[in-house]
Amino acid sequence: MEQEIKDKILNIFSDNVAIHIATSGGEYSPWILGAYFAYDGLDIYCVLETHGKSFSNVSVNRNIAIEISQNDASKDFLQGFGVVEILPQSDTEKVLKMITDRIPWFKTYTPIVPVKLNISKYFVSSLAEGWFPAKVYEKRA
Repeated sequence: MEQEIKDKILNIFSDNVAIHIATSGGEYSPWILGAYFAYDGLDIYCVLETHGKSFSNVSVNRNIAIEISQNDASKDFLQGFGVVEILPQSDTEKVLKMITDRIPWFKTYTPIVPVKLNISKYFVSSLAEGWFPAKVYEKRA
């Protein structure tokens, strides 16, 4: 079952280009960000605006929650929680390339910082599979 859940997570990643990230800790707390993302296995990458509310929050509190869906509960979706890893500025081009390889029209117009979302636990829901309540997948280090 564990491999089946992991495969479903990867399918959801493949079928979606946007992620919602919930943050807290700063002046605008809690805050939800919608962003484009890339992935490598179960590792999720995106960029945050250096002067944005989400980056301000994760600068204080690295804990996050995520949601990836098509805004339709009849389609497979996932939720999860973990921590943000702020990557070195030297990784910006690498992360941007990962994103634009998936989403060629993506452009950014503000200063950004690359981040990796280290999700420790995923909750995967699938109406077609009867996965309500959600199946749980814990990522191993």
